Amino acid sequence: MKYPEPDPEGTWDGYGVLQAKFRTRPLGTELDTAWFLAQAKAELTTWANPKSERAKAREIPQYLLFATNVVLSPVAEVGGIDTVKREIDGLISKLKLRIKAWRVWHYDQLNTLLDNNPAVRQPYEALITSGDVLAHLRRVLDGSGAVEIAERATTYSVMQLQADRHVRLHQAGEGDNQRLNLSDIAIDLKSVVDEPDFNASRNVNTVDYVLRCGDSILRPSRDKYRQPKHCVILGGPGQGKTTLSQLICQAYRVAFLAESPTLFSADQQELLGKIKSRLEEIGLPTPALHRWPARIDLATYADMIAGGENISILKYLAQHMNESAPEVSANHLRAWLGKWPWLLVLDGLDEVASSASRDAVISKLEDFYTEARQLDSDLFVVATSRPQGYRQEFSEAVYTHLSLKPLDPDEAVSYAEKLTRARFPGDSDTALQVHARLQSAASEELTARLMRTPLQVTIMSVLLERRERVPQERYRLFDAYYETIYNREVGKPGSTGALLDQHRTTIDRLHQQVGLRLHALAEKVGEHDASISLEQLEQLAQSILASAGYDDENTIRKLVNRLVNAATTRLVLLSPQGEGFGFDVRSLQEFMAAQAIARDQAADISERLRIISWSAHWRNTWLLAAGNVFFHQGRQRHNLINLLREIQVEDELSLLVKPGSLIALDLLDDDVAAATPKFRRLLVQQALELLDSPPERRIGADLARVLSDSIKVDPGCKPIVFQAIERAAASTGISAVSALDLLRNWSAIPSPEGARARQLMEVMRRNSSPAVYGFGEACLDCWAAKSREERNELLSQVLGRDVDPESDTSTWGATEWCRDHSVTFELTSRGVWVATTVSGSGSEAVHAEEREVREQMVQAAFACPAEHALIASVLRKWLISWAERRPCGTRLLESIETDELEM
Repeated sequence: MKYPEPDPEGTWDGYGVLQAKFRTRPLGTELDTAWFLAQAKAELTTWANPKSERAKAREIPQYLLFATNVVLSPVAEVGGIDTVKREIDGLISKLKLRIKAWRVWHYDQLNTLLDNNPAVRQPYEALITSGDVLAHLRRVLDGSGAVEIAERATTYSVMQLQADRHVRLHQAGEGDNQRLNLSDIAIDLKSVVDEPDFNASRNVNTVDYVLRCGDSILRPSRDKYRQPKHCVILGGPGQGKTTLSQLICQAYRVAFLAESPTLFSADQQELLGKIKSRLEEIGLPTPALHRWPARIDLATYADMIAGGENISILKYLAQHMNESAPEVSANHLRAWLGKWPWLLVLDGLDEVASSASRDAVISKLEDFYTEARQLDSDLFVVATSRPQGYRQEFSEAVYTHLSLKPLDPDEAVSYAEKLTRARFPGDSDTALQVHARLQSAASEELTARLMRTPLQVTIMSVLLERRERVPQERYRLFDAYYETIYNREVGKPGSTGALLDQHRTTIDRLHQQVGLRLHALAEKVGEHDASISLEQLEQLAQSILASAGYDDENTIRKLVNRLVNAATTRLVLLSPQGEGFGFDVRSLQEFMAAQAIARDQAADISERLRIISWSAHWRNTWLLAAGNVFFHQGRQRHNLINLLREIQVEDELSLLVKPGSLIALDLLDDDVAAATPKFRRLLVQQALELLDSPPERRIGADLARVLSDSIKVDPGCKPIVFQAIERAAASTGISAVSALDLLRNWSAIPSPEGARARQLMEVMRRNSSPAVYGFGEACLDCWAAKSREERNELLSQVLGRDVDPESDTSTWGATEWCRDHSVTFELTSRGVWVATTVSGSGSEAVHAEEREVREQMVQAAFACPAEHALIASVLRKWLISWAERRPCGTRLLESIETDELEM
């Protein structure tokens, strides 16, 4: 190679080794020199030892190059450079190593090399930047246009640092709409992650993991690893996805801005210091790669597209930036994307309820990724979504999936301590009292289950200001929270408190009807951030009063003004949203919608729930309404169980998908039947019918966990569970593969039942036919594959492609079966697309409205034998994807008659 150049002895030509010696925390020239010498001598001694594994496995190098971040002093004779040369030359001679030449690239020389080789340096500018960012950018970026966009991007980061300083739990406790600082209460949450480098799932700290992923250079020209490089954070309602996305962005803003003090006002400098201290306190690393962070609310972006605007991701970001840093165009950002590494956070895919809107968003993202690849951009993407309704829109081949874990009691108590200190900054006695009550709740099994998300811990902290203990069900937790906020305002002196007390039922109905209508609007294209105008709010209040018998127009008008003002300025659950009012916290909107559905005990609540039983958008509302039934309406419980049975057998699609069993699984996880073992066992029986459907990766894991928890709290569930598993395992159809999937997931849970699951797997291995057990294992291994290459290789074998003709496994291939049943399939980066000959392609089959297409897919899934369970599973998956996104809010509103508003 052309090194050294120039050199009187000629360039190196032969076998050489380059070794990096990096000292994480340099201590000073003399100590660092001694450390480096010790490292180098250890390497040379290992090469010289003929018994060492290295010497046995590798040829001794002719040339050796050490690269180190250690500073070596140039002082003649006694400095680090001369000392290292003298010591290493002497050791090479003593050990009689046949090294022709060696060199050291130390700190100063590395800097010189980078200065003299801009083509090497520029792709890594964000990694090696130190000091004032803008000053550095002016020095290294070529062209005035690049410098200008860098300045605007930096200004935008400063403003976003301030805009994102509060946690988005605006209703976190006070009637005056107290907001909590992210720097006071932010925590890192644990998640489960599957990775190519690990043979099984492992627990990680979510933000820490994401930040470390972002420290890799991800330019396509330099990213040689064929494995996921982006991240998706999956979490349920109130689990903290958006707050984590804020924290990730703030961490990158700190890294990007921390050493640029001239950019900040005194308040901004103080805020930067607080965030930096908080990141250090919770053990988060400062990103080594100074990515520029940008965040997109996907639902807001989807609404803009739905409104008819053909707006790209870059144009959308430019418009958002122009609110604070004017004259930024999409072309400016395109240049910036090619010059500097980015973090792009895509928050809230689950809030894009419409199938058409979601498809449009994904299409625009694909266009953006194509643009980024053409620019050889160093782009790192982090997305968030609820798992309900998520169908791998972000491919596992490109995105690592992190599933947020529920808070354990210790984590909940730790978060509660930070929360109470933040909520009562000048009242240590109250903070200690509330925290002690939270600790007590965490020590009791039933209430500890309610401390699994940051939102629920926050609500509990509000409740425990005025009561000794909290409810033991999630529905009652939200119900008690609303009552606490309401009673707090009623208890205050003045006419407004008296008004709220006198007209409580009217205010209740107003919140419920607003929640119901807004949630129905939110599932429509372009209506995610729907709000209710002041005029509409007043009209709704007027209708409620009229239905209660108020008939004097003057009285109604005055009362409406007072009630709406009290609801929006004192209770503040309804807060300003654009030009109208809405709920800041989505779970509160869903709770109010659930109250509107279930409040009238004389109505047939089951019919209302039937309408929304398939919808992913309405699932949390469904569960909260069921909680209302179990707590307030004992006579309706059997109706609810019967509803689950009925929707299970409505048609062939229901028989395949088992919607009643999926809801039963969620109800068990929500623990709505905690106080009624009879109903818990009925729900367990319903959930176990999932064994009669084709397996699905995440369902098997959830079923194993929920059944294990059910047996733990109610041993009476145990015979019900294992009898169903043994019956399915003994079958010769797809039920056996589903049983195997459940047992594989359960065997990883440390418990007596986990040991029994392993025993049953062994029984299946001995007694089942190869077509059932062997092919079932092959299907499940496809899901467990840790890389796209491994997964597609397994899928190819399962589907009958690229199989050795002499191998027995070729008889398992699905090609001939699919041809006979009018089904086609193809492998893509996102897995398997399955289509019918009617539809022509998988994407059309999923979203087509033609009944013939769906019926053909259902029939094909039912016809699948055990050895083709994978095909049945994929068919079922895409049918669910179509079914659970069907809008149903309008039908629900129509089903709630006018008399719903009667007092």
